Amino acid sequence: DPQVLKSLKGYAKPGEIVAIMGASGSGKTSLLNVLSGRVVSMNGHVVTSKFTVNGHPTSGEELGPQIAYVMQEDTLCPTSTPREALEFSAKLRLPPSVTDAERTRMVNDVITILHLDRCADTLIGDEMIKGISGGEKRRTSIGVELITSPSILFLDEPTSGLDSFAAYNVIQALKDLAGLGCTVLCTIHQPSSEVFHLFDRTILLAEGRTLYDGRVDQLCDHFMRIGYPVPEETNPADHVMFLMQTLDKSLLKDLCMAYAAANDKFDPHTACALDGGDIPRKLKRVQAGWFTQFMVLGMREVQTVTRNKGALIARFGSAIGLNLIFALIFYKVGNGGDIQSHFGALVFLAISAMFGAAQPVILTFPAERPRFVREYATGTYGAVPYFWSKLFTELPLTFLVALVVFLVTYWTEALKGNFILHVLIVWLVSIAASSTALFAGSIASNVKVATEALPAIFVPQILFAGFFIKIELIPVWIRWAQYLCSLKFGVNLIILNEF
Repeated sequence: DPQVLKSLKGYAKPGEIVAIMGASGSGKTSLLNVLSGRVVSMNGHVVTSKFTVNGHPTSGEELGPQIAYVMQEDTLCPTSTPREALEFSAKLRLPPSVTDAERTRMVNDVITILHLDRCADTLIGDEMIKGISGGEKRRTSIGVELITSPSILFLDEPTSGLDSFAAYNVIQALKDLAGLGCTVLCTIHQPSSEVFHLFDRTILLAEGRTLYDGRVDQLCDHFMRIGYPVPEETNPADHVMFLMQTLDKSLLKDLCMAYAAANDKFDPHTACALDGGDIPRKLKRVQAGWFTQFMVLGMREVQTVTRNKGALIARFGSAIGLNLIFALIFYKVGNGGDIQSHFGALVFLAISAMFGAAQPVILTFPAERPRFVREYATGTYGAVPYFWSKLFTELPLTFLVALVVFLVTYWTEALKGNFILHVLIVWLVSIAASSTALFAGSIASNVKVATEALPAIFVPQILFAGFFIKIELIPVWIRWAQYLCSLKFGVNLIILNEF
């Protein structure tokens, strides 16, 4: 693979906010990923050379608990409020020694620092749910990482997709945070003049090399010295970005080499050491116990379900509508002598319950994957409690749907089996379908793939249910697959209960 970063030097001090700028492909995000420990080599170590904090050699593992990384995209729970998002992070990432009162105080402090007071109790929202603004979402994303009191904060394009006013507010909040002693480094693409001058220092990258590393208020003097003065009434950020995008690559390389040679005697490690201080030792990044993770995740899942009223109405509405059609088609089928029609009514009840439980679940994880990846990567929780919280949240939902199914069909179709047992059997079929759908959704790359996978996973279950074709007629080499199909067992149980 080509070398992306080449002999970069620089430093960042507590109390300062640093902008990492460069054209597309210059290595901005790569540098941020290396510094934050998100780039690993084949043997699992961070790909970087001399990495020091306050002049002390530091490994990525040692630095890990002291840093926070805010990704470019906001991956927040749309049915939570900013306050609830911060509380969720605090409950799972702060040490057990932190009391409820201290945790509440820390959440309120972050809300104040990031100027989230006005929207703290408004739903975050998404495309389907009206919520807070884009700038407020970005500040909430920052707050989720700030809750652990990191010493160093990395941000990838924190103003991406925001208007100029929202971008200014985000960077101003970061500057206020830096003023409290945090070291803030962020990549940014062509900021406005007002936003650019909020930064204390900037690192300009060109072709993976350092074109400039210094104070923002000294940038114009530097480019005047090298023969590319910033025109009057021109945003310096626009000027340098224009140069990096239009100058010949060989010329850019020469400028970077000349800058490196002129600053060869400068040692950023020495500069950091002269600033003094030890390696910061604040709150350690911890992971809550399994049961705590399960309970906190479960509470968020319940919150998501109950606040997303549109999805609830769609789920129960489709169950009622579809089973009303079944009730009309199979009206009083239990009183007739046609066993095949009677069987068919029972089989279709089980099939509709299976698809009704599977469809909303299989689409859930692909939509939530970015949030899961972020929270899992930061050690907020593990995969097992996440799965069980999802499943346990589905239990009451699928039971209520199964109950509705038989309230609509049991008497209209004149079914004879025990009502409660029928409900429990269809509930078990729904639980099995939900679990299968959650697994399938977790390996699907996106919602489209998950949707297309739905029939491929569940239609074979219908074939192995034993209604459309006798199991004995299925070729022996594939007959074993019947034991993987939960619908087969559900159909058998519901028929036994009916007859």
